[in-house]
Parts: sequence; structure tokens; C-alpha cells
Amino acid sequence: MRAIRQQPVRLSLLIVLLAILAACQPEGDTRLDGPLLIQEITLAPGDIAPTRVLSATPSPQPQTPTPVSLNRDTATPTQLVGENIVVLTSTLPPSKTPTATPTLTRTLPPLPPPTLLPPTLALLPTTAGSAQGVVPIPTAMGVVVCSTTWFFAGAPTTCPLNMPLVSMGAFLPYQNGFMLWVGQQDAIYALYNDNTPPRWQVFNDAYVEGMPDTDPALGVPPSGTWQPRRGFGLLWRNQPTARSRLGWALTEAETAYTVQVQISSDGTIYVSEPAGGVYALSADGNYWSYFGR
Repeated sequence: MRAIRQQPVRLSLLIVLLAILAACQPEGDTRLDGPLLIQEITLAPGDIAPTRVLSATPSPQPQTPTPVSLNRDTATPTQLVGENIVVLTSTLPPSKTPTATPTLTRTLPPLPPPTLLPPTLALLPTTAGSAQGVVPIPTAMGVVVCSTTWFFAGAPTTCPLNMPLVSMGAFLPYQNGFMLWVGQQDAIYALYNDNTPPRWQVFNDAYVEGMPDTDPALGVPPSGTWQPRRGFGLLWRNQPTARSRLGWALTEAETAYTVQVQISSDGTIYVSEPAGGVYALSADGNYWSYFGR
């Protein structure tokens, strides 16, 4: 019976003790388990009452495109958010390395070396037994080249058009000039000492073996002079103007020698003489000069 009386007393003390402990428990103790209802918490006056009522979901707002700036050095897009800059992890793909557009160059095949025709002196026509006449001055033919040298020293600054023509020749001096024969050209050059143009002429050599050497009808030459013979004589007899300008021959016979002829790019003809000198004959026939020895 005494034990039954003591049980309510103990139970009452336990309840009082639990009530004291609950009153002493501080607010917001994280050790409390489970949800706390509003009616279970006694708030001090003036405190903002927390609520668990869910606020209404805000209506969607139209999104404004966020400006994007591009870092030119790294090619990485950045998105501006407020005052902060958020660097996106994605980067622009690397651009292809520009490839230069090939330039088409038309390559022409090499041209074959030009074939140069050796310039020649025009051959003068020969008419057997006919009277001699004035023929055109031989001119240079071909392309100007400087691949050869002059056959004599002290040559001009112009280039020769050809290798020197080497031929049998003859030379005969006169009172007022002289004659030169170039066998391969079949030509006789007459050079006059006076200043009347033309200063020199070239004729074809029409002499044929068996023709008379001289003509007695032309008179007796002065002492120390002779009537020219053979080809020179035939030209001298048939060309009165040349005969009067040249006068009588200063030697009885011509001098045979190896003659050389070369033409300059300006048309001047260079003809050697027996003593080693060279005569320069202008292309227009109005001038000649003695060129070195």
C-alpha cells in the first residue's frame, strides 16, 4: 500500500522535472528533433514571427540577352553578370590557319637559241665582156652581235657584224686615189682623194682572161705613171668619171695580198691594205678614212 502511494509522487516529480527542463531549453536548439509547429513556440513580443507558408511562385519575367564580350587575345567569350564577369568554360573553336591562295604562274618553255645568219657582203654581179657599171654599195645583213672581235688593233667601239672575210686581194695606187680588189666579192673599190661625193665607190669586176690589158688610144701616161691593167684597167677605161678623178696609176702592176673585210653594226666597211693599215668606208659612200696600221 505504501509502495502504491509512492508511485504517484515519483510520477509527479518526473513531470515537474520534465517541465523545468523544457522551460530551460534555449530557442533554436539544433538538438530538437522533428518539426516545430507555430503554436508550440512562444515568441517574445516584437520578434518577427517565422512562417513556413510558401510564397507565391513569381511570374516568369522576359529575359534580356546578357551582353557577351569577346576577349580578342584568347578568343574566349565572357558573359557579364551584374558587376562581375563570369568566364564561360567553353571557348571558340580555333580558326583554320589561312592558306594563301596559290598564284598561277604561266611558265613558258625556254626559247631555243636564235640562229644567227652570218652577215655577208652582197656579191656583185659579173657580166663577162660587158661594160662595167656602178653597182650598189654592199650592205650588212643579219642581226647585230658582239660575239666576234675586229681583225685589227685600235678597232672602233661598235660591234662587228661578222667574222672578217678573208680573200685574195689586190691593191693599186693612183695619182689621186687607189683601188682595192676583193676576190670573194668579185668587187673593186675605188677611193678618191678629192672631197667630191661620193668619196668612194664599189664596182663589179667584169674582167675575163683574154681581154686587152690596156688601150693605146687613151694616150701616153706621164713619166712615172702607168695605164692600169687587167681588171683595174678595164674599170678605169670604162668609167670616165672614175678615171678623171683617180688619174694614172703610180705602179705598173697591182700588189697582190690577202685582204680582210669586216662590217660594223653602223654599216661602216673596214678593208685592209697590203701594209697592214685599214680603210674605213662610210655606209653612205661620202666618207672614208685610213684606220691604223
